[in-house]
Amino acid sequence: MNNKDWRQIMQGLSLLTEVGLIIIISAGLGFGMGYLIDNWLNFELFFQILGLIIGLASGFYSVYKLLISTLDD
Repeated sequence: MNNKDWRQIMQGLSLLTEVGLIIIISAGLGFGMGYLIDNWLNFELFFQILGLIIGLASGFYSVYKLLISTLDD
């Protein structure tokens, strides 16, 4: 395998890692903010679920923008 092949493999792996981290961190932040709001307002799970959904949506939108910008190059 030459250097060009290794470079493409490493770029693909780094993109895959970045996609996974974006989704996990966005979902975690959304859930964490929902947890804090639930404790502050004395709710059970409402804002945690809402924060998780918003975090996931934000994560997928960020991944979409990342993939579009990557594919344009």
